[in-house]
Amino acid sequence: MLELKGITVKAGSFLLKGIDLNVEEQRCHAIIGPTGCGKTTLLETVIGLRKPTRGEIWLHGKEISSLPVESRGISYLPQDLALFPHLNVRKNINYGARVCKAKDRKPDALVSGLIERLGVAHLLERSVHNLSGGERQRVALIRAMATGNKYLLLDEPLSSLHEAMKKELWLLIKKLQKQYGLTIIMVTHDLEEAFFLGDTISVMIDGRIYQTGTKDEVYRFPATLEVAGFFGIRNLYEAEVINSAKEGVIVRCKDLNVDLNLTTDKFTGLQNKEVTIGIRAEDVMFYRPDLKRQDQDNTITGTIAEIFRKGATTAVYFVPNGTQKNIEIELPDYAMQKLNLAQGQISTVFLKSERIFTVIPGFR
Repeated sequence: MLELKGITVKAGSFLLKGIDLNVEEQRCHAIIGPTGCGKTTLLETVIGLRKPTRGEIWLHGKEISSLPVESRGISYLPQDLALFPHLNVRKNINYGARVCKAKDRKPDALVSGLIERLGVAHLLERSVHNLSGGERQRVALIRAMATGNKYLLLDEPLSSLHEAMKKELWLLIKKLQKQYGLTIIMVTHDLEEAFFLGDTISVMIDGRIYQTGTKDEVYRFPATLEVAGFFGIRNLYEAEVINSAKEGVIVRCKDLNVDLNLTTDKFTGLQNKEVTIGIRAEDVMFYRPDLKRQDQDNTITGTIAEIFRKGATTAVYFVPNGTQKNIEIELPDYAMQKLNLAQGQISTVFLKSERIFTVIPGFR
């Protein structure tokens, strides 16, 4: 296991503060966040290119905070790939293999297996200047893995590639992780990439980690307003707890002019508590009388204000009666065809109790 304990790093005027993180073996942990939030600084600290002003880095129960880069047992693939321009593909790959030999490991079988697996055998004598973007990515990945290290740091290595090539390499990285038993920490601002590759996710904003959890936890239940904002969730509403018990919570949402049931124990025992609640656009459902439902809670009647086509989905903006607030709803094609919605139409929606989340302000 790789453990970061209270890592604080100063980089010019930027401060990476109080980072705690545990990454289990043979898992991929994705760190997501906007550009400039400190993701690269964190990776550079883990690999040893930056020295923390406070905190410790532990690997397999051993503190490695003061060890040089080459002694940490971690490989690093930077965003610019850092291929040596004066060496051809074979020699770039062999550079990583030499590191493997220096650690009394046998790199030949590993390197030959990687060359075959990533399909670069025909490129070995080629200059790195004459490689496509995808070919450069593959060569850099082989060089990093040829060290034989089981821990791999990836710093947005696919950001310069077009969508089709990126998705091809996503699948390849997952297969390599499983085949070679890799533990991966990757940073990205691409949400689809993070949720495809990551087993667990951390959201970093302004030099701090605001939330860490499984993919489902982080996606479905953002913990703070900042995380919800980063995900682009606009269905956020002020509410007040009017009844709380172990079996559930009822909140009065003035923004939507409705009382809502929440299946959460977060506010158990707290009366008259001001909270912010939210729900993802895809978790708001239109009520269909032809479908029998046992749960009739959290229904809201209002008017469809606007409809926008978004490719495979459609965004619908719904205004509850007696309010000026929008509820954003995202519907797949099949649902739009069933519902036959139109602007100005009076409709009823319902909010799934188990999908409503509560958020708090982040760090101050």
